Amino acid sequence: MTNVLAVYGKDDIVSYVHGSIDDEDKGDIENLVQSDPRAAGIVRDFEKDHLSDGKTVDFLRYRRLRKLKSLASGAGLLHE
Repeated sequence: MTNVLAVYGKDDIVSYVHGSIDDEDKGDIENLVQSDPRAAGIVRDFEKDHLSDGKTVDFLRYRRLRKLKSLASGAGLLHE
């Protein structure tokens, strides 16, 4: 499954959090975060500025990020 990171990278994970990725790719991103330590590291290092416009936090983005962090943590790949 590590070859998937070559297809889906940091930009795709950011797009997932922003809600701008195709539905068919969401499952692939979730599987990637659960199986690849590099993808889990991207999620771990996700910056708060990806969640807001500088004034308010986008709650939907926050929920999507929490979901990815939960998946990575559940797989034992997230070490904060």
